[in-house]
Amino acid sequence: MNKKHIVLAALLSVTSVVVSAKTDTAKLSLHRNDIKVWTYQTENNPVFQYKAETTFDVPLERAVAVVLDVERAPKWVPYVGKAQLLSRDEKKGEFILYMVLDFPFPLKDRDVVIKGKMSKNADGSISIKNQAIKYDYPEQPDIIRLSRYEGDWTFQKVAENRVKVSTSGYADPAGAIPLSFVNMFVQQQPYQMLMKMKKEVHHPLYKQPKLPDLLK
Repeated sequence: MNKKHIVLAALLSVTSVVVSAKTDTAKLSLHRNDIKVWTYQTENNPVFQYKAETTFDVPLERAVAVVLDVERAPKWVPYVGKAQLLSRDEKKGEFILYMVLDFPFPLKDRDVVIKGKMSKNADGSISIKNQAIKYDYPEQPDIIRLSRYEGDWTFQKVAENRVKVSTSGYADPAGAIPLSFVNMFVQQQPYQMLMKMKKEVHHPLYKQPKLPDLLK
């Protein structure tokens, strides 16, 4: 597998925040340009969670290839400043990735070490599941290390050249973050990401996508 085709996975999805209220009801927070974003909480998790979905008029493989292309991630994933592969097992479809989130001043940047796994399901859909892990990677001055994060991607073929893309998850951003930024981040980041991805999937780089063997 080419180095640039590394699972970025839900790097793309560190968009949730700690709040006090708890509910099991998902709220459709945003529906625009064929993109839906829901926010919700569960009784067992105090962290605000989200789900976002849309469809692209490209083959499933092309959409997956975009998410796996770590080198271009900062071009279309809001707040991703750096993504670095630490290890991978191509046969198992597992990887460990380090990511830096570049937040606007005066907020401190965040970083996280993520373990992920990609798989092809019986129905032909492709999944990428991720979670933060403790890892022997040096913490950086003035960057807050995230310890609670989970994020998933699912790609489902709905027609010959049409794919449904869903992403969901949560993260405890740690530290003090203004409520105005929190509200914007949890709803707008998934929306902005999928809007930019709609353009990215048509980039010539992905005209003939090459996926890892276990996803074929």
